[in-house]
Amino acid sequence: MHKFLANGAEMPLHVIYQQLKGQPNELRDMSEICLLSENEDNQRTAMEYLYVNGLYDELKVMTDKIKYATNTTNRKSAKIYQIMYERKMLKPQQLKPETPSNFIKATNRLKIMNEDYTLRILRDLVHIYSYFDMKQYGEIGSFNENIKHLMLEVKDPMLYELFESRLNETLFIYHWKRNELILSRKYGYQLLKKTSNYRKQIDIHNILAQGYLFESYQQAIHHVSLALEMAEQLSYERAIYGLKNFTLPFIAAYHKKTEGITSEDIAEQAHIALAEGDVDKCIGLLEGLDTLTPFQQYYLGQAKQDKGLLRKAYQRFIEERDDYFYARLPLEALHALDY
Repeated sequence: MHKFLANGAEMPLHVIYQQLKGQPNELRDMSEICLLSENEDNQRTAMEYLYVNGLYDELKVMTDKIKYATNTTNRKSAKIYQIMYERKMLKPQQLKPETPSNFIKATNRLKIMNEDYTLRILRDLVHIYSYFDMKQYGEIGSFNENIKHLMLEVKDPMLYELFESRLNETLFIYHWKRNELILSRKYGYQLLKKTSNYRKQIDIHNILAQGYLFESYQQAIHHVSLALEMAEQLSYERAIYGLKNFTLPFIAAYHKKTEGITSEDIAEQAHIALAEGDVDKCIGLLEGLDTLTPFQQYYLGQAKQDKGLLRKAYQRFIEERDDYFYARLPLEALHALDY
């Protein structure tokens, strides 16, 4: 175990991190040191390190340990990390419509002072993740800008680096949804190079796969395959479910390469039926749903060759979700109907 006491006092975590960074046992050694830490500044940085590196079991141990701390900032930080932990532990099927807004309310209830820069960054990150889960992508931009300004006040070099990787991740997603793909990929590939968090790498490959939808089936499938292979190695059930039932069938159906492709999701079953020319099955499945998402409206518009439905899907992608990337789907279908 790395020596982290100097003259009886705990060394700053960023000093130890510089020595262990990139070493084969970095995650193991750092997680042990994080859990042993009693220094209040180190504990805050430790929680961020554990979260960013996907060490969620260890993070849970730390938040349980710190949630009754006498230090107010640490106690509030532990509450926010607990929210982030809970979000990560939810299976896609368990994500209720009200869950993200409940996460926002829970962080907003914490009294955070203007000078609590790290707490304000953490609160803004919860807002970003919650709006992402609610598919309200336009809300993300202002929080990204807030975090950029707040990070100028973060003096700890390790904490700054960890927050920067989180900011880059949100910019990766934000630029994807703005249909600014060169910028989005720049952040995506940078993150892949820098992160040793395999769960994070899976998420990045999943988004890169979708970002190549219109340009390259091969590239899209390459990223899906990498994500799925990594998820199966980790037995990461949430990711396996999402990749197999949503990303993979969606890309396959869009490119009409559906042999051997299935999905448990009714809408993606309809998408596959549409790709295979079974228009009646597609319409039947979609009309059996109570309400339609913009994606489902686009599938139905395609199946019925209905310009009105496609226009409505386009408007909903823009107005409800600020999703300029996927708004290209109904637009493309409308242009095809005009020829």
